Amino acid sequence: MFHFRDPAHAVQAGLDMVKQAPAIGLPPAHIGIHAGPVIFRDGDVYGRTVNLASRLSSVAQAGEVVVSEDVAQCADGLSYEDMGQVVLIGVMG
Repeated sequence: MFHFRDPAHAVQAGLDMVKQAPAIGLPPAHIGIHAGPVIFRDGDVYGRTVNLASRLSSVAQAGEVVVSEDVAQCADGLSYEDMGQVVLIGVMG
């Protein structure tokens, strides 16, 4: 898990990771990104934002970066493919 202050930087880093993982002998990565407040405690990060990012990661296929609508709206300068509505297990409304 990584924390970024700027969602656009998170997306760019995610794209770099999924591209580079196979090139350096790692299994294909799949990444989920959400933006919002988090709770820092004892060197770890918690909260709804973390949970949503985790659920988005579970939707991503190998080599994909899946971002929430919140991220797509505030991470300017990048283009996104709309996946349509996705059901995230354990996430209400």
